Amino acid sequence: MKKTIVCTLLLLLLLGLTDTFAAGKKEEQKFVIKMASPSQPADSCVKAFFLFEQIVERDSKGRIDVQVMHSGQLGSARDYIEGLQMGSIQMAEITTSVLTAIDSKFMVMDLPYISKNVDHLRRVLDSGVGALLAKALEDKVGLMILGYMIRTPRSVYSSKGPIRTADDFVGLKIRVMQSPVMIRTFELLGAKPIPIAATERYMAFQTKVVDAAENSPPLIITEKEYEVTKFVSLTEHFITPNAIVMDGKFYKKLPEDLQKIVQNAAKETEKFATEEDKRQLADAIKVLEEKGMKVNTIPDKSSFIEKVKPLYAEYEGKIGKDLIETFLKVN
Repeated sequence: MKKTIVCTLLLLLLLGLTDTFAAGKKEEQKFVIKMASPSQPADSCVKAFFLFEQIVERDSKGRIDVQVMHSGQLGSARDYIEGLQMGSIQMAEITTSVLTAIDSKFMVMDLPYISKNVDHLRRVLDSGVGALLAKALEDKVGLMILGYMIRTPRSVYSSKGPIRTADDFVGLKIRVMQSPVMIRTFELLGAKPIPIAATERYMAFQTKVVDAAENSPPLIITEKEYEVTKFVSLTEHFITPNAIVMDGKFYKKLPEDLQKIVQNAAKETEKFATEEDKRQLADAIKVLEEKGMKVNTIPDKSSFIEKVKPLYAEYEGKIGKDLIETFLKVN
């Protein structure tokens, strides 16, 4: 009888030690986050990703290893969606224009002149729009948006000549993102929009596939596209954010304390990226002029606004009237 009791106690002790060991092993589990970006290291979003790496590795005390894969090492933004779903990457910078292929609500970001400026867009996102779009993406494909890095307004740069009025767009071969709204915008302006991945844009200029492109001016510098263009026209037609997107399945595997670290770091990342892009814009115009580009401001944008006005009604059914009106109501 005593022998049975002793054996039972030893078994219980062994089981207890096994549970404690397993719990310890779980606590010590290491995770790797591969973060993908199509942009160069000097870009505001990539700099923000390096900040994310620093914060997460510090606060997790090495339990998370963050690897920033910049410069299109893992392909383009469309490739990232597949990579996130397959689990080959864990986080990525994806412009909301690419996310329109998953849910048409994201098209609202592509409507020209719907955001007055960067700060206005931030207020709109914080009003609940950001959370609404994040929920739509997670519900459809299981991907989470942890933050929005807002680029400064997109403008036109060209090898052909300056843009001053809508008439200057007629016949212009312009590279655009693979967004139906963006494509339609330039069709209404009389241009010939050509959807090309960001990683192929420089070559498209070199080979004369396109005459122009549109982007936030700091990217002309980080991508060295001043080498293949001559004119920058500050049309400021789109203000689009790049979402910080994470594989939802991977996130849910993280212990709760590491989830909080990732969430907090993402908030710091979106704030840093937005402010850094503003800072880079202030310097970009001067740098581009030093590089030999001619930069022209456009005080009166009414000819552009008038041409693209039909888009709001045209896409109301796909985007949702309420969502469009939220942008127009927020001051």
